[in-house]
Amino acid sequence: MYYNIKLDWNPKVIGVKNGVYQVELDRKAYDKTKYQILDSLFISGEFSAKQEYPELNFNLYFKKLKSAKKTSFMSFAPYFKHGHFLVHKKILELFGSFNIQRYKDYEAVIYASSNTDIDNDYRLFYCVLQDWNVIDFKNTVFTSGGFGNNPKIEHRFLDENEIYNFNGITKVKTLALDKTFDNTLDFFHTRLGGLFVSEKLKLALEESGVTGVIFNNDVEVLT
Repeated sequence: MYYNIKLDWNPKVIGVKNGVYQVELDRKAYDKTKYQILDSLFISGEFSAKQEYPELNFNLYFKKLKSAKKTSFMSFAPYFKHGHFLVHKKILELFGSFNIQRYKDYEAVIYASSNTDIDNDYRLFYCVLQDWNVIDFKNTVFTSGGFGNNPKIEHRFLDENEIYNFNGITKVKTLALDKTFDNTLDFFHTRLGGLFVSEKLKLALEESGVTGVIFNNDVEVLT
């Protein structure tokens, strides 16, 4: 069984009520040239569209919001394409015992202000999408509706083009992955359904006392 992994938005856990992020990239830490590099690689998506893993020869600097709590997984702003969260190095060590989809981690520095409470124990976790070719569309089920007076309707699509051309909002109910997908993975990210962890990795994270993420099994995964 696989579980969706999502960042926790509960203020009691993350310490902030914005429901979005705990730390924010410190633009003042970079000159114009370096910030343009960050924008190109992670924000505007010029690089991530190629589904490659960029090199970065300088650190990422984040300012912690005043009331934010430090958790194992931390949310940040602005949005980085394929840069899903900041993760504590202890979690990355735990990942080393599991089969994790290819990823890259970048050195991150968190501080309460420019010169106080400096924390070098986090990394930016960067993991690109597995592409459409791993999706078994024949057996993947979507739903739409299910709110107000709109009944829930199931849909199947032949390919990604039919999804793009569908006039409505759909959710993945059953994600079927084809024979090219590595079903030994304990962590993966596809174009449908988001980030997933195996039950084995979920249990290991929970036993480690992980904070800052929630797990659910709303999406059935077939491999």
